[in-house]
Amino acid sequence: MVTGVILAGGKSRRMRQNKALMRLGDDTLIEHVLQRILPVTTEQLLITNSPDEYAHLNIPMHSDIVPNCGTLGGIYTGLTHAKNEVSFCVGCDIPFLQGKLISYLVSILGEYDAVMPYTNNKSTSNPDKTQLTLQTLCAVYSKRCLPIIELMLNEDELRVHALQERANVLCLSPDVWKNYDSEGHSFFNINTPEDYEQAQSLYHSL
Repeated sequence: MVTGVILAGGKSRRMRQNKALMRLGDDTLIEHVLQRILPVTTEQLLITNSPDEYAHLNIPMHSDIVPNCGTLGGIYTGLTHAKNEVSFCVGCDIPFLQGKLISYLVSILGEYDAVMPYTNNKSTSNPDKTQLTLQTLCAVYSKRCLPIIELMLNEDELRVHALQERANVLCLSPDVWKNYDSEGHSFFNINTPEDYEQAQSLYHSL
């Protein structure tokens, strides 16, 4: 029993519009995310402060319990409202998720408080090198995280990465999870117009 929590609270400043509602083929980005998580979750929630924009999705929606706390506040809200002990939290701009990867991440949670995958990404300082990036918004969280996150919010510690220092978090290297992402694009997220153009090419090639 897993709750799928979609976070759609970003300002999308670089896109100059609500990227969750930008189209990829016949569907919006957030519709792609919902379609990907539906087969592997038993409940779906949307965390947003503009519910009118997403009424057509016909899933429960909740506004941030603690406003202006970014991703960490969204995760806190999702875990609080989830009916299940375990939630898969994901951003609204990650349209190529694979269900078998989500199921794998959930299956290894066990006694851990959270499971977060690392991905290899190009270094911003040296494009010829790669660096490991922790995917906190494409990860599995237990309700055991709630008191820890509440304390972080009270301390104004809003970095989701800081949860590693306070909770029992399993961080996975790409070598561990890569066999569950056969298409190789599960963690592709859309932040810029260039990302959106690349997503269009990927969509038509898959």
